[in-house]
Amino acid sequence: MSDTPTLRLPGSLQLRPEPDGGAQVIDDTSFTAARVNRAARILLEALREPRTEQEVVTILAKAAHCSPAEAAAPVARLLADLTAYGWIEGS
Repeated sequence: MSDTPTLRLPGSLQLRPEPDGGAQVIDDTSFTAARVNRAARILLEALREPRTEQEVVTILAKAAHCSPAEAAAPVARLLADLTAYGWIEGS
């Protein structure tokens, strides 16, 4: 068992992809909905399974065709925003 914290998407969230690469996010518990951009959609989809922050950085870096070092700060900001919305759970 690893001591590295993992993040995941709560089961109450639904993602509905949109043609531009973004998605509508619907929270079944609070009945709120929001639109997210492509990067946030990729991150949320990746978090359907428990992942470490570094795993999420790697996934977004591959999708954006950049280095993990370049993706680290944007991922940290996205994770902070999504956690504040209650859209990410940690363990």
